Amino acid sequence: MVEVYFYIPVQRADNAVECGMKLSEWYSREVELEGERKKCISALLNPRDDHERYMSQDHRCLKLEVQSKYCFAADSLLYEPGLVYPEVMEMYKHSIIPIEKYTFSDYRLPECLITSTIIGENIRVLGRGLDTPVLYNNSQELYFNNILEDFREEHDDFDDSLLYHFFKRLHMDGKVNCIEDSKSGLAVFRDNRKNRTYTLKIPNMGRY
Repeated sequence: MVEVYFYIPVQRADNAVECGMKLSEWYSREVELEGERKKCISALLNPRDDHERYMSQDHRCLKLEVQSKYCFAADSLLYEPGLVYPEVMEMYKHSIIPIEKYTFSDYRLPECLITSTIIGENIRVLGRGLDTPVLYNNSQELYFNNILEDFREEHDDFDDSLLYHFFKRLHMDGKVNCIEDSKSGLAVFRDNRKNRTYTLKIPNMGRY
């Protein structure tokens, strides 16, 4: 069984636990799966992935237990732009894989596409204390950390490069002062608002 999460208006939570969630009522996607078009309920892999509803008093988080054969992972952030740009929708379709093949951190905001009705005995309201241990804060944080670590392993000056280009943009916007010394290979950025100075190596982008 796969454990996933779904936010529901507070006034409907008890009914969902008692009567279940019909696919025909709660689906929000229709996608091509296993050679046919199927209705899908879009659920979360981590309850904190929807921070607004996680903090809302108007919604309750349901923990759903679903057989893995009815669950598919997808890159949810591709869906909305895919409705406008067909090439992005193709990317979304290609992102859909069986849930057991998904590796955490692959997608910035993964969703679990559920292709079946969920019976009440497999639904319960999740307490604010998150009674089921969650191994990471949210999917977006895991996604970014994984990318950053990959580049740090490949390039020992990656942190310098990242911050250098960030501060160069602030300099272009007139928010920090910048002095670059090509002889030492250093750039000095001064943020007078914070009364702080940042010294960074000038990156050699030819190495990338």
